[in-house]
Amino acid sequence: MMENYSEKCKKNLLEYSLEKENYKIALNEWYFYNEVIDNNEFYDDNISRPSCELCEHEDLRWQFIIYNVNNKNTLKVGSSCIKQFNIALMEKDGKKIYGKDRNSKINKIITLAKINSSNKLTFQALSDLCKIKKDLEQNNMFIECWTQLKTNGTLEPKLALFIINNFIECGIEFTELDMKIDVKKGKCADQINKMPESSYNLIRTFLNDKKRKEYDRIKLE
Repeated sequence: MMENYSEKCKKNLLEYSLEKENYKIALNEWYFYNEVIDNNEFYDDNISRPSCELCEHEDLRWQFIIYNVNNKNTLKVGSSCIKQFNIALMEKDGKKIYGKDRNSKINKIITLAKINSSNKLTFQALSDLCKIKKDLEQNNMFIECWTQLKTNGTLEPKLALFIINNFIECGIEFTELDMKIDVKKGKCADQINKMPESSYNLIRTFLNDKKRKEYDRIKLE
């Protein structure tokens, strides 16, 4: 008879826990410390993505590393298992978070991981830029660029232009980057409308198709 979801999880957790009999006791040995793996970074069409090491669900994009405080074992599990079995999220100050608060933090971690993944090339180019221009990290506009990318995954048009001009100055190729420009806010549209054509041409490739066509009619015709 095939094991059900709960039985698989209990068996696998007990195997790697110090406690080998009582599942509820064993569960208290495990904590999540905000470490998440995006398997899309290592995805190969010829190789399937890893499975959850608790429930054995296959082809996971996101894996969360949980640690056993008693024997130092680790398991890479899916978000459903962390939430389903109420595995605690351990804060840096030692505070344990459960339930809705933990789930909310896990969702934020995934959101941030998606942002980092979708802007991977841009973050690398920004790091290369800082190696060339040592004082750039202290520049308020650069700090705002980094903050917007880390928080929203997008840049205001004027900040994208600032970064592109720095790339050009330092000879860093930027045309194939995964940078995205915010076009939702009214002030962002205003920034594009006030740009000269030469500046618009530098940022246009990073607009989505719909907005690029819209602004091309305004700026280039």
